[in-house]
Parts: sequence; structure tokens; C-alpha cells
Amino acid sequence: MLLNIIFSYNRAMQVDYLLSTILKKIKIDDYETVILYHTTGNHHLGYKKLIEKYKDYPKISFVERKEIWFDTSFFKTLTSRKNLKFFLEKNLKNKKGDNFKGLLQGLLRNTEHELIMFNTDDGVFYNDVFLDEAILSEFKKDPENTSYRMYVGDNIEGFPDYIQKKNNLYQWDYYADKKITHWSYPFSVDGTIYNTKHLLKVLEKIPYHNPITLEENVFRYALRHKLFRNGLSPLKTKLVGTTLNRVSVETFNPTINISVDELNEKFIQGYTLHLELPEYIDVVNIVPFEVSVIKDGKKELLYSLDEDGKKVQNSYGIEGTKNES
Repeated sequence: MLLNIIFSYNRAMQVDYLLSTILKKIKIDDYETVILYHTTGNHHLGYKKLIEKYKDYPKISFVERKEIWFDTSFFKTLTSRKNLKFFLEKNLKNKKGDNFKGLLQGLLRNTEHELIMFNTDDGVFYNDVFLDEAILSEFKKDPENTSYRMYVGDNIEGFPDYIQKKNNLYQWDYYADKKITHWSYPFSVDGTIYNTKHLLKVLEKIPYHNPITLEENVFRYALRHKLFRNGLSPLKTKLVGTTLNRVSVETFNPTINISVDELNEKFIQGYTLHLELPEYIDVVNIVPFEVSVIKDGKKELLYSLDEDGKKVQNSYGIEGTKNES
């Protein structure tokens, strides 16, 4: 039924925490989770430990990105000078170019699961996830245009008044609002389910080389072609993003700057991550009340919410970007 692909870079401990929430909260009989990851420095040791920890979980597997000179999956995208320039800069002439695009599309092409969901390694599932008949029937009726987004609901700030309630779901048109909000952003790599075959057809046409450009370029393509129009969500959110750190130089998302290197060392030493989140969540990206690591029942506090953390929380807008105000 569902293939869940987690994009991860140098965050083994945070992936471990996300996986623990997936195992507790995803109540779907037929689903599989694949961690598509890459590392630098000693972070490979953290992922080695992570892979060992989950080796006996049949629904969890790991696929590592590899540096390659030429990812042939770009062939179908070379239809314009703009796309050719992207390919040359990000893959062919990039010494660190890898096979992210080819690997991802291969996973979608070879899976038997009809539905696909992406997640990033800073997410947390905190409410039970079901795919009931009301959701599945929407995908059966219009697989090309339907998506189900789990990080939005009526508990989120800015919930629009044009959203329609349909049984135990919310439903809307992603193109009903010209203003960019979570309900007018038709493609996301966080907690949103799509039809696998139809999404693959889209991905094959678009140049991208990592999760950042995947979301950005598919979002812009979707806007131009009015794709994924039929939006669905639960009444209350199931997933929230956390703002512990930033691993990409391509985004400027504000965080509380907890070192990924420190977390990796702690994970290698046998610690696990613990996040203290509020009972009521009304935002898509959250600064935890507390961040700690635990080993042998002993808790080591790494962070407690302070004024800087509150400023970080207030700076977030749509899709993790800063509010213009």
C-alpha cells in the first residue's frame, strides 16, 4: 500500500527518533520505510550503528547515495537550456554529484506499493496514522491529482476558511488561494502521500539533485501545470517538523543549532534522543521545550527552551521559510 522514503543527511540519531515514532504511530498493515541517506566525516559510523539496530525490522531498509560522474536519470529532463545548465552544474561537472535522482526514481519504479510518502529526518509523528476507506477512495477516483498531507489540520495557525470538511477529512483545491500557505503549496517532501506511478512520471521530467531541489523544482512544475489539485488532510495533524539543526547550505531555516556532530558522537556511544514537545501543537515546525539524550536510564539535557528559541519559533512561515515580517 504505502512506501515511506525518509531523506537523511548526517542525522543518524534524529532518524532513530523518527523511526521510533513511525513504529509507534503508523497504524497501516502494508507499509515499508526506506531511509535514503548520505554522510560526511564520522557520520557513517552513526548510520552503521543505525542499520545494525534495525536489521531485524523487515519493514525498514537503508539505501546510501553514492557519488557518480553521470546520473543517466537526467536524460529525460534535457528538454531546455535551463534544465541542461542544471544537469551540468549539479551532476556532470559537480565533483560531489551523486545518484540521488536515479536512486529515488528507481525506488518508485520498482516498488509494489501504490502510494508513496516522503519524509525528512527532522520530523516526528505524534498522532496515530490510518489510511481508511475515505482516503483510499479519493486516490482511486483521481490518483493523478490527489494527495494526503499529514502536517496540516484545523489545529494549525492560519487554517483557511475555504477548507471543506468531508467525513473525517478535510478537502480543498490547492489552487483556490493565490497566497502561499500550507494549503496552496501543492508538493512537499514532508508527510504527504501521492500516487506512486503518477508521481514517478512527474519526477522523471524534472531536474533535481537532492531533497531541497526536489521539493523546489517539483513545486514550481506543479504550479505551472496545476498538478495535485485535490488536497486532503486529517482533521488534526499527525506530524511536526523539529528545528534542532540545519544540515543544508541551500536553505536558511532558523534553528536552535544543536550540533549534528555532537548528536552523532552521542549516538555512537549508545545514547538515544528524547524531545519534549507541547501537548497542543499549532505550528508545522516546532522548537522543542527540551532536547536531551538518554543512556542507561540517565538523562543528559542538551537544550531547554529560551528566548532565542522563542525567536526561532516565531520566525517560521510556510514550508520552513522565514516570515517576511
